[in-house]
Parts: sequence; structure tokens; C-alpha cells
Amino acid sequence: MRLWTFAARNIARNRRRTLLTLGVVVFGFSAIALAGGFMAQSLDGLAESTIRSGMGHLQIAPPGGFEDHGLEPGAGLEGSDRIAETLRREPGVAEVLPRLEFTGLLSDGRRSVPFLGLGVDPAPEAKWMETPGALEAGRWLESRDERAIVLGVGLARTLGAKGGDGLTLLSTGADGTLNAMDAVVTGIVHLPIKELDDRWLATSLGLADELVGASGRVTRLVVVLEKRRGAEAVASRLESRLRAAGFAVEARPWEALAPFYRQVRLLYLGIFGFMGIVLVVVVLLATANTMMMAATERTREIGTLRALGTRPSLVRGLFLREGVLLAIAGSVLGALLSLLVRVILNHSGLMLPPPPGATRAMPLHVQAYFVAYAAGAIAMLVTLTLAAWLPARRASRIPIVEALTHV
Repeated sequence: MRLWTFAARNIARNRRRTLLTLGVVVFGFSAIALAGGFMAQSLDGLAESTIRSGMGHLQIAPPGGFEDHGLEPGAGLEGSDRIAETLRREPGVAEVLPRLEFTGLLSDGRRSVPFLGLGVDPAPEAKWMETPGALEAGRWLESRDERAIVLGVGLARTLGAKGGDGLTLLSTGADGTLNAMDAVVTGIVHLPIKELDDRWLATSLGLADELVGASGRVTRLVVVLEKRRGAEAVASRLESRLRAAGFAVEARPWEALAPFYRQVRLLYLGIFGFMGIVLVVVVLLATANTMMMAATERTREIGTLRALGTRPSLVRGLFLREGVLLAIAGSVLGALLSLLVRVILNHSGLMLPPPPGATRAMPLHVQAYFVAYAAGAIAMLVTLTLAAWLPARRASRIPIVEALTHV
């Protein structure tokens, strides 16, 4: 306890150098905490947006269904209604959304444009997914058998379509014949990814079933869970339950179906990991310099302590304790500063430019990510300990006579 007291008094003795060292530690800690909070918030926002854009927390498909696109002859989930009811009884499942994916051409009588179609059950889709709330004009689909379509802004712009216009959908049915059906445009929706916005079309499940001749089958069931965490374990459990009940299905969690999210996550980890290493090196060099200056200025004091019988290990321990105290004080002040800056940024109303592939700006928001605070505290503690070790080692090895005559 006495050494800790001496270390605290030594820190308070030279206030200018202590403030300089604390400033480096405080800003280094704050940078790590704020960068980690921004990364965590960005990834959480991207994950939630990916799930609510229509992917859900996990999906159920027939064997090989995750490699196919659209409904092939004889493909689709047999007994999808019974599968959905079975899933709804499982703990942790909030809702099950049927999906019928198909492709084709959309025509206004003069020109035809390829589209990516999606047959949905409108009511639960509007409740659990974000796309129905992104309407720029018109309304969302109302019933499961409505002969209507909702278009992406880019697709509507290509055809010059607007609410109330009649268009023709052409698609190949499950028996290989080309089918055509008329539908009315009820809404125009803005999707965040431009390439999808230029081709996206949604319609009622009944119209999609009639167009492609699915005979009540769907391509996938999208499962919405009460909690996002643990989707992979839930997918494995539900797949086992369904197979035990006699259903031939596969289940995939949302992360396995979202390569873009995985790529962005790895990119963020690489960027912020590199930034963290650079910050630690800068703090290490700056604090090592100030600690070395402190050891040099106190050479005669160290010689006096040694002459009085103080062991070299105690001298080293004194310097190391000073480094630990500076790390603790700097981390506490850095945490307070980062929380203050976080509040200011979150209420600033600043907007970030759209990320790659997106069309909408995002509000700047920094999450209170306590893992980043813990990582910052550990990084500062290790850095200050290393910065104090070399001067402490050097000071403890100086001969007593040389230390006492040092000028």
C-alpha cells in the first residue's frame, strides 16, 4: 500500500508531465471507445435492416432450395401451411411468412422489362418487415388474393408506371408454359439497394401462385424470431423438429444467407482493428517518452533510495505502479469524455453518406458498446505498463554512485 501511495504522490508532483500523459491516454481511450461504438451500431443497424428487409431471422426451404431461384417444375415446399403452423407453435418464433419467388417480364403493352417477383401474404409482411413502410406513393397490398402489384422505384421509372396503371406480368409456369396476367399498380416502394430497386416487384401470394402454377406451394418460409441472438441454433433445432415430423426441409439462419453483411463485418473489423493498433502504438510511444523523461529527471532520487537500501525490484515496482495509476485515471476520464462526445454526436442530426450499393443516407449514431470500453481500458493498462517497464528497468540498474552524481 505504501508503494501505491508513493506512486500517487510522484504522479501529482509533476503536474505538467502528468497532464500531458493523461491527455494522450484519455484521447487514445476515447478514440477506441467511440470507434468501437460506431462500428457496433453500424453492424447492428445493418443486421437489423438485413433481417427486416425481407430475409427474416431464418428461412425454411425444400432440400436444395437455397441454391435454386424461383419455382422449378415440381419444386417448392409441400404442405407449407402445415409447416408454418408447426413452426408457430415453437418457442421463440414470432411469425412465419410464406414467400413465392419467381421471375418474368413486366409489360405496359409497348415494352417489357425483366423483374424479380415476390408473392407475399400482405398483412404479416406489413407488420414484421420494413419494405411496406418504405412506400413513396400509393399503398401496400391489402389481401392475399388481390390482383395488384407494388413496384420498386427504379422499375416503375423504367416503365413510366404510377399508381392505378394496369400492367401485364409474364412468367413461365411450373409446367413450362408461358403465362400472362394483368394487375394494377397500387404502390411504389423505395428499396435501399439500387440494383434491386430497378427490378423488384411484389404481389399477392394468390396472384403469384396462379401466374406460376405453384398449386399452393411456396419457395420459402421466412421465420421471424423474438430475439436475433442465437438464430443459428434455432435454425438447427427447427430443422431437426420438422424432419422428425416428416417434412423434407432445410433451414438457414440469416447470416448464412447474407454474404454482404459478412463482407461488411470483416471489412469493419479490419479497419477498426488497424486503427486500434495504430492508436496503441501512438500512445505507447508518447507515454514511453514521458516516462523516460521522468526516470531521467529522478536519477539522483533513485540513487538516494538505492543508497538507503531500497531493492531494484521496489524501484521497478514504483514506476510500474505509476504507469498503472495513469492508465486507470486516463481510462476513467476517457470513458467520461467518450460518453459526452457520444451524446453530442447522437443529438447532432448529422447524416452519413449512403454506404456502397445503397441509396439512402444514414443518421450518425454511436452506441455505448461496453466491450469497446473494456478493450480500451485493457489496451491502456497494457500500454502504460509497457511504457513504464523500460524506464523502470533502466533506472533500477544504474550504479548507486553514478546515480548520486547525476546532473
